[in-house]
Amino acid sequence: MTIGISFIKTHNFITEKIKKTGRISSKDFIDICLYGNNGYYTYTRNSENVYFKDYATAPLTHPAFGFLISILICNLIESFNTKEKIVINEFGAGNGTLAYDVSKSLNLLGYKNFKYNAIDKLNSDSVTPIISIDEKKPQKQNGIILTNELFDALPHHLFVIKKNKLYEKYVELKGDKFIEVLDTPSDNCIQKRISLIEENIDNSTGEIFCEKNSIFDLFKSNINKGYILTIDYGMSENNLFFKGKKNSNISVINNHNFYKDYFYKPGFSDITFQVDTKELFRNYNSINFSNNFITTQREFLFELGIGEILKKLSLSKKTFEEINLNRFAINQLIKPNGMGNYFVSLHSNFNNDFSLNNLNIKKKFFDEIPYIKEFPQRFELPGIYKKNNIIKEDWIK
Repeated sequence: MTIGISFIKTHNFITEKIKKTGRISSKDFIDICLYGNNGYYTYTRNSENVYFKDYATAPLTHPAFGFLISILICNLIESFNTKEKIVINEFGAGNGTLAYDVSKSLNLLGYKNFKYNAIDKLNSDSVTPIISIDEKKPQKQNGIILTNELFDALPHHLFVIKKNKLYEKYVELKGDKFIEVLDTPSDNCIQKRISLIEENIDNSTGEIFCEKNSIFDLFKSNINKGYILTIDYGMSENNLFFKGKKNSNISVINNHNFYKDYFYKPGFSDITFQVDTKELFRNYNSINFSNNFITTQREFLFELGIGEILKKLSLSKKTFEEINLNRFAINQLIKPNGMGNYFVSLHSNFNNDFSLNNLNIKKKFFDEIPYIKEFPQRFELPGIYKKNNIIKEDWIK
C-alpha cells in the first residue's frame, strides 16, 4: 500500500542516515519527514487523496474562501492603477484548489487582466497545474504574493533552555527507535532569535524558524511593486516564548488526529508549527515590505462579505440539504476557536493607503455566489470538524 511505503521508506532512510553520519538535528529530521524523497508533502500527499486525511484547510472547506479573497485581489489590482497584467504568485499552493477558486472568481467578477502562478515544492496537475518552486524562474513584476498556511509547514529548530544555557534537540537511535538528545545549537540563528526576546525565558522549550531568509529572498526576487497576503495560524512573541514554558507548539496530524510526538509515522504525518508573527513581520521588513493590516480570518471574511453570502444562501432555491451543507462549511471558515482565529496580514513595498476600511465591494459581486460542487473535491462534512479544534490564541498583542 502506498501509505505504508512512505512511512517505511522515510523511517529507513533516516535510520540509515543516522547510522552512517551520526545524530541529526530535530529540524533536519522534520525536514526529511515533510520534504524528503518520501516525505509527507513530496510523496504521501500526492497519493490516494491524502489531502483529505489530514487537517482541514480553508480552500478545501468551501469555495467561498477563494471567492472572497478574489474580491480583495480585485481591490489590490485596482490600486496599481495600471493596464499591465498583474501577476499573482501563490506559494505553497498544495493541490491547486485555492488557485482554481480565485482564478475562477476573478473571471466571474470581470477581472481578466491577471496571470496566476500556483507554486509548490513539486509540480503536479491535480485541480490546476502546479509549478515546481525550482522551475519558477524569478521574474520581477508588479503583482501579489499569496500564501495560505505556508509558514506553519516550514521545518523549525527545536530548542530547550536549562539554567540559562541554550540547547538544541537532536535525533539519534537507541536500538531501532528514535530518541531526543540535547546539545549545542547547530545554527546561530537560534541564539539570534532568542536574544531579541525582551523577557528572560529560562527553563523553557520552543521552536524557531530560520531559513537564512531564503523564502523571503524568493518573494523579493518575484515582485517589483506589490503586496504579500499571508494567511496562517500563529502566536505573539509572549505566547511563543516565556519562562517555564514546558509544552511544545508542534502539531503532528495523522488521519484527522493530533499527536505531540514528531516521531509518529515519519513521512506519513503532517508536522506543523505556530507561526512566530513578530519574526515573520521582521523578515518582511527586511525585504522592504511594511504592514497594511493584520486581523483575524473571521473579521477579514466578514469585511469582504461572508455575511452577504450566508444571506444569499438562505434565500437560494437550493434544497434544504444543500443549504445546510454549504452553511456548515462556510461557518467553519469563521469559527472563533478554529479557522476564524487564523491571522491575515497584508504587506506592501510601495506608497499606498490600502486598508480593509476602504474596500470597494460592488453589490453585483454577490449576484452569483459559490456553492460546493463535485469538482474540486472538498472535505466531507461535518465529520471532519469533530476532531479539529484550535484553541484561540492572542497572537495580535
